[in-house]
Amino acid sequence: MTTSTTDKTVPDVTGELARFAAGLRFTDLPQEVVQRAKLLFMDLTGIIVRAQTLDSTLVLKQTLRDLDQQHGAVGVPGCGQAWTPQAAALLAGAAGHSLDFDDTHAPAQLHPGAAVIPAALAAAQMVGAGSRELLAAIVAGYEVMIRVALGVNPLKHSERGYHLSATTGVFGATAAAGNVLGLDAAQMAHAFGTALSESAGTGQFAVNGAWTKRFHVGNAAAGGLLAACLARRGYTGAAEAFEGREGFFNAYSPAPQPEQALQGLGTVWEILQSGIKPYPCCRGIHAPLDAVMTLHARHQIDIDRIESVRVGMARRSLFVVGEPQERRRHPKNVVDCQFSTHLCVAVALKHGRMGWDHYEPALEDPEIRALMQRIDVYEDARCEANFPQAFSGVVDIRTRYGEHWHAFVETPRGEPDTMLAEHELRQKFSLLVDAAIGKDKAAALYEVIGQMDRGVPLGDLLVCTQPLDDRGGRA
Repeated sequence: MTTSTTDKTVPDVTGELARFAAGLRFTDLPQEVVQRAKLLFMDLTGIIVRAQTLDSTLVLKQTLRDLDQQHGAVGVPGCGQAWTPQAAALLAGAAGHSLDFDDTHAPAQLHPGAAVIPAALAAAQMVGAGSRELLAAIVAGYEVMIRVALGVNPLKHSERGYHLSATTGVFGATAAAGNVLGLDAAQMAHAFGTALSESAGTGQFAVNGAWTKRFHVGNAAAGGLLAACLARRGYTGAAEAFEGREGFFNAYSPAPQPEQALQGLGTVWEILQSGIKPYPCCRGIHAPLDAVMTLHARHQIDIDRIESVRVGMARRSLFVVGEPQERRRHPKNVVDCQFSTHLCVAVALKHGRMGWDHYEPALEDPEIRALMQRIDVYEDARCEANFPQAFSGVVDIRTRYGEHWHAFVETPRGEPDTMLAEHELRQKFSLLVDAAIGKDKAAALYEVIGQMDRGVPLGDLLVCTQPLDDRGGRA
């Protein structure tokens, strides 16, 4: 179906996505899609639980209390109190993106889960939906968010300075919330039109490592929930929200490709292309980290012997995590670290691993500081050719004794073709949640999530995430 919005005929992206998102049901989902949705829910839930005691999360919770948003009935994983629905979506979304450990979709260059899942979870609690309905809503949200990103042309959109996980996240959140709230196709289209007015977020946070990166995605989750709730009550939104003359695609990109948003809709499941991160940093750093891990295990590297390290990646990755080099060599806070190839590679070279708990010590470590000065990041032709289908990386290490070690990684671990093994996924989950909720509840939570496709009351799931003390509920 097409609609005439300018002097040429373009696909009716808004209508098609609205019909898809409104009509999707659990019984429509292939088994592999259900399993991937459960895996992504488990992964993000662990991240949300772990992030409850971060300073940025505590400030956000106290601010929501200042705004009297704590008197609600919607729970957040790992948080010891309930909130209003929109506050819960905001809090869970921001927490879910805080560690930069959340899932990614390489071709769309975004993080779908942290915007989609909190909106779906909040909406499901509002109407008493079960886990099967929640899974269908999550899939609807992933498909819409990713397809909108592909339609806007993610590279051109991000080159304008936009943060894709935020600007497209609000549409995924709208689809997810609208699905579980029971919107029909016309209401869903109105909801997308309202979400268009909430699509925001740029990469300016990188200048000072601001917490607004985290807020962006929480705001998208909350905004999507609000757009769906407004449409449910009859609020009208802008027509042709995506393909219109001043719709999302044309207003937010110099070269949109709207046909990409509908390619294979309902038969090609983009959620299956989402990857699970093994390291809590920008995805552009992961292939270099995999290369470093390989070289470290093979050669037992002593960092005192290192003369130079060269790290190659695609041009866009270089812009995001490699330049300006002097700033990347001198990170000032954790967000800076998550976007510093120099720091992450230095940590991996010293410790043979790279995890969330390495960041703050690394900021004060003189050995890490010195090693970062010997690391150079550059655009590599092979990596650029593979981008964005693969975020490739290459590492060359030279020592003061004439040794030269080289490793190229085409696809980082955690992508669909390089998915983490079951024990690695379980280990990541345990590292995130065991200390916060205790090993017994962590094991119970893991089992409950595994049964979501059979129909689980969401209260049973959330009770497993209650923190051991009140740190998750109080600032």
